[in-house]
Amino acid sequence: MSNNNIIALTMPKWGLTMEEGTIASWLMDEGDAIEIGSEILEIETDKIAQAVESSVEGILRRKIGEEGEEYPVQALIGIIAGEDVSEDAIDAFIASYGGGAAEEGSEDEPAAQAAPASVAGIHELTMPKWGLTMEEGTIASWLLDEGDEIEVGTEIMEIETDKIAQPVESTVAGILRRKIGEEGEEYPVKELLGIIADASVSDADIDAYLASRGGAAAPVEAEEAPAAAAAPAKPTSKPMSPMRAAISNTVTNSWTVPQFPVTMGIDMGAAKEFRAGLKAAGKAVSMNDMVVKACAKAIEKYPMVNANLGSKEYILNPEVNIAVAVGLDDGLMMPVVKSCQALSLEEVSSASRALIDKVKAGTCGPAEMAGGNFAISNLGMLGVDQFVALVPPGMTAILAVGGIKEEVVVKDGNMVPASTMKVTLVADHRVVDGLYSAQYLVELKRLLENPEEL
Repeated sequence: MSNNNIIALTMPKWGLTMEEGTIASWLMDEGDAIEIGSEILEIETDKIAQAVESSVEGILRRKIGEEGEEYPVQALIGIIAGEDVSEDAIDAFIASYGGGAAEEGSEDEPAAQAAPASVAGIHELTMPKWGLTMEEGTIASWLLDEGDEIEVGTEIMEIETDKIAQPVESTVAGILRRKIGEEGEEYPVKELLGIIADASVSDADIDAYLASRGGAAAPVEAEEAPAAAAAPAKPTSKPMSPMRAAISNTVTNSWTVPQFPVTMGIDMGAAKEFRAGLKAAGKAVSMNDMVVKACAKAIEKYPMVNANLGSKEYILNPEVNIAVAVGLDDGLMMPVVKSCQALSLEEVSSASRALIDKVKAGTCGPAEMAGGNFAISNLGMLGVDQFVALVPPGMTAILAVGGIKEEVVVKDGNMVPASTMKVTLVADHRVVDGLYSAQYLVELKRLLENPEEL
């Protein structure tokens, strides 16, 4: 880096599969002062939309990336620098990145850790914040020793959370002068873990700096909360939450799929008795668990609803990975029960409960959300009789499950009570036709009406 007071703001990498992101909106203007924790811009991917928070201080000197445009991970999208840095120095720095799209360091939450301190040439290395729910992380290992030189993009250490483990990359150049955090120890977000400084900075200067700010914990910005409250320029507007923005993007993509619904009623009387027997035996299995397992077994006979559409072929998946919609106050998530074809009904129930608990606790990560080939959405517990769901992008079908309704039906000329549940299979017409969908539902109906086969 030509000037240690110039910080590269680059497209973050959220998750192992992210390759690009779109700038949904800039939340700051050029010339605005940035504090640690300031929300600079909002990035959208195909999975999530959320604000990028800064862990450095300075001024937003350049907005290089444009709203609505997509950029690859680590592409240069902005510049943070002190007010004493000249425009010529910033121009030279941008030129060294190849005019704004260099594959250098990443100003995502794992990377923007080196904060320009009040002492010139000293930069703080703090615990990153990966996602809205992260509160602490563990130093799995230091990848550098004290005295090692650091360039922009150098991997300094590896951080583990309950969701992910990945290296922290630097956005500043210098020397790793102090390793404050210890391997194996857990630290809260923004805790001071180390110091990067120029060779010209003396040990005495670093000691004095650490003494002036407490030596260990990164300062909690008292101005951060008021600043966040004052940030919205239009107080009458209601900002879209990151989850709602991600859902908006997903359903928009889903709407482009040529899909159609097929509905069928299923007598769940035998299933209710079967579940009651399991409950009496101390086995906790829900009706939705039975639906998940029945869907998996029906897929063994009709595998195309579990297939993916390729460019000129269909991809048949040997694994039956079923995404189950879990509702939240501000949206929903669809964690995936993996390898349902190989799981017993009780194992399906256990895996499903564990995923739902993670969603409710805010600890459901990319690994739990990935790999789904078939989906289920159940609104029956809310009294919904029947509805149509949208096929998630990349899948062929989703089963919309209504509630069990006690009603009187005619069987063999006699009026008898029945516990009827309506299910609607919504499928991609490019992969399956109405006849195939109906045949799948017939098999699903047979299994649920003969639950001992599950």
